[in-house]
Amino acid sequence: MTTYTVYLPPVDSLENPEDSFVLVPDTKATMALFFPPFWLIWNKLWLPLMAYFVAITAIIILAFLNPGIAVSYLSILPGLYLLLEGYQLVRKNLEDKGWRYAGIVEGENRDEAEIRFLANAGEGLIKSRQIIRNDNKPNVVSSGSNKNNMSLFPE
Repeated sequence: MTTYTVYLPPVDSLENPEDSFVLVPDTKATMALFFPPFWLIWNKLWLPLMAYFVAITAIIILAFLNPGIAVSYLSILPGLYLLLEGYQLVRKNLEDKGWRYAGIVEGENRDEAEIRFLANAGEGLIKSRQIIRNDNKPNVVSSGSNKNNMSLFPE
């Protein structure tokens, strides 16, 4: 079974609460090893894509300056890093964009994990997100009798 991390979109972008969540697998990113730039573009990881091109350019320059068999092995290092840490970059990107961690779910594949997540937390999730959508402002409790009361527990 594969473990998936579930992320919910930011509160201010709640168009369709029933199907707006993202599952990020907790596995190795095999496609990132074989096709690193395409995998980064597919997952919209623009800053890591630029870092990848800088690293590959540095490795190519190093290979021209010092031709040897050991330098050619360096070209696999960025892909190997993405193999091991690729989905962690996806999680970090989602959190930087304001997506909220919702939990962990297991499944044989992505469809089964979605079904399990919706079966276990889906109804409560949808209700809580509708409440958030309808009431974006926090509740402020004010004491009506004493306007200048600065204590922690107003009477």
